[in-house]
Amino acid sequence: MIKKIDKGKHKGEYQVRIQPRDKVTGKQISWPVQYANTKQNAIKLERKMWADFEDGLNFGDANSIFADEFQKYVDDRAQTISPVTLKSWQQSANSFKEYFGNAKIRQITTSMVSQYAHDYVEKHNASVSKSSTISKRLVHLRNYFKSLEGKAVKENPVPEKALKLFFRQSEFSLPKEWYIFSKEELDQIRAYLYKDLKSTTFMNAGSKLAILIESYTGMRVGELQALRFKNLVHEKTGWTFRINDSWSDYTKDFNGALKARAKGVSRELLLVPDDLVDLIKSYEIQQKEFLKDHNIENIEDLVFLNIQNYKYAFENKPITQHGLNYMFKNICNKLDIKPKNKQLSLYCFRHTICTQLANVPGMSYPWAARKMGHSLDMFMKTYVGIDKSLNSKMDQLWLTHN
Repeated sequence: MIKKIDKGKHKGEYQVRIQPRDKVTGKQISWPVQYANTKQNAIKLERKMWADFEDGLNFGDANSIFADEFQKYVDDRAQTISPVTLKSWQQSANSFKEYFGNAKIRQITTSMVSQYAHDYVEKHNASVSKSSTISKRLVHLRNYFKSLEGKAVKENPVPEKALKLFFRQSEFSLPKEWYIFSKEELDQIRAYLYKDLKSTTFMNAGSKLAILIESYTGMRVGELQALRFKNLVHEKTGWTFRINDSWSDYTKDFNGALKARAKGVSRELLLVPDDLVDLIKSYEIQQKEFLKDHNIENIEDLVFLNIQNYKYAFENKPITQHGLNYMFKNICNKLDIKPKNKQLSLYCFRHTICTQLANVPGMSYPWAARKMGHSLDMFMKTYVGIDKSLNSKMDQLWLTHN
């Protein structure tokens, strides 16, 4: 329906209105009124509006409150994502509710999203980087609107690589790097732990053995916490771990699966030396004796049952990440390993080992990525750093060349 307006702010323009009905329910759909400056343009606009409807767009949905619909979207995903991921999505929902208020879906524009991003960074004094909170918020926002494309919206108001489009390069923060150990530092840490584990009491051995295993495998800390004695297996080429579970300190429960893998799907880690295997088997015997004396049953077959906390031990909970990192930092202090202004935690082993794998001549990157539990793309982009030992050799090579 086309009507010329005689007064008001649209005086002299042509109002274009369509009244489509839902093809399933037969109910009339509320479609936004639009305006054209000429009768000819109004006719074209009307045809386009009907074409949009026939293509599946439903601007009736676009009149819903954005924050409310996003919350429903999060609620619908609650059973299919991990508790940690759900927490992040819920934080986004809370943030969107606070900022966008009662704005409708159709009112959310790219400029509005950009303004939200800048306001968020200013209000929270937040950093701007790929791993920053605002980056996650924009990813959540884009994924939500992607589900509405061709239905309630024609185009996604959150562009790809929104962070780069919304912020100048000078506004980006340099992410704090993880410390990467040199080969000499790794050898130093391992030698210290081997020596200490031969003389320390069983009560003090758990965290140290965990750190030693981590120094060879670089598994995620949650995977280390969920390690079972039965995960230790002997293959044709030597001893390794075949894992299929991880632990969450956030939920204080097992995830029942590895990251980004279905339940029951396992992966084998890098090989570990025989000396380490001997320590693990000796620790298993000592653990059984200790648990028998204290009437505790290790139902989960956990290697790193938290025996420092009897309540946790009875509940079959592992040593916490906080406890492991506290022990690890103490060891680094004793060995005078200084991270300077870089991040230092057990996670450094993962970065270090991936970096070393990447610098082995002839290494198969797909094989290395699989061992570390990552896609090839993630392995290359996130974990491949500069090996300090190799860096020194390259410096010397360059000096010699010149």
